[in-house]
Amino acid sequence: MVETHFDDDTRAVHYLLRPNLSWTWRANVWFLAVLCTVSLTIALTFTWLGMWMILPWSILELSALVLSLWLCVHRGYRQEVIVLQPQSVLLQKGQRQQPPRVTLDRTFERFFTRFHVERHKHRWRDPRVQLCYRDEKIEIGAFLTADEKKSLIAELRRGIRYVDSVVRQ
Repeated sequence: MVETHFDDDTRAVHYLLRPNLSWTWRANVWFLAVLCTVSLTIALTFTWLGMWMILPWSILELSALVLSLWLCVHRGYRQEVIVLQPQSVLLQKGQRQQPPRVTLDRTFERFFTRFHVERHKHRWRDPRVQLCYRDEKIEIGAFLTADEKKSLIAELRRGIRYVDSVVRQ
């Protein structure tokens, strides 16, 4: 998901990039609760009938499911913020939570910064959007779908034109 906000007061463009979440954490908890109830009921029934080896494997299976679902949800809460200003470009990567956890917070001089779109030889591969500062390249929006990346590219072009027009005035 790409959200764009043009701020006329500070003459900046704010981009907020987030992956799509299919379910909320609450929906995942309900799914896990139903699945654990069914699985443990079956495992406890077999344990009561004397087949006790089913219970540890059922618990191990459910633990792996809980861990994998938590990892997927955790990855879904990533976000990236890009702020284009007349003199600088701000890039923040992190997790959206309260308070937001920022893993990367960099400010670049706008004169030496550019956005590079690397298209692959094969059409079925998504393009890579990179923020290039001198010799350093940082990929942005790696979690976006192909259509969202196209939208991001169009919004970046529009934002750059906006900031350039502000600088000329």
